[in-house]
Amino acid sequence: MRKAGAGLRTLVPGLDALATSPLVRAHQTAEVIARVYGEGLDIMPLSALAPGEPVTAVLAWLREQPADATLALVGHEPDLGRLASWLLSGKRSGFVQFKKGAAALIEFSAAPTAGNGSLVWLLTAAQLAKVAN
Repeated sequence: MRKAGAGLRTLVPGLDALATSPLVRAHQTAEVIARVYGEGLDIMPLSALAPGEPVTAVLAWLREQPADATLALVGHEPDLGRLASWLLSGKRSGFVQFKKGAAALIEFSAAPTAGNGSLVWLLTAAQLAKVAN
């Protein structure tokens, strides 16, 4: 995960917030990411990222963040895949899947809404690790 985190930092040099599911494994992953990014990046437990929570809860949190913020979310499958699918298409079917350590960059030209996201990239942990080299 450290190598994947280094690749993430190569692609996304700065994060404004790092939110994680309150579950232990997700928090441990967020700690790895935070160490890669260095001091000043706090880990924010977000109950909306817990398994089974509605995607609307995460969207509500996203909409509270500054418009120009770069955010990282650490969570669980299939919930993250459903969230990404919904943000990209507006449909609640999960066509995006995240393997362990995978990451996606989804951008919004305006306030985040379902179906308005644009997928910039979706990479596995192995692909992220290669980017770091």
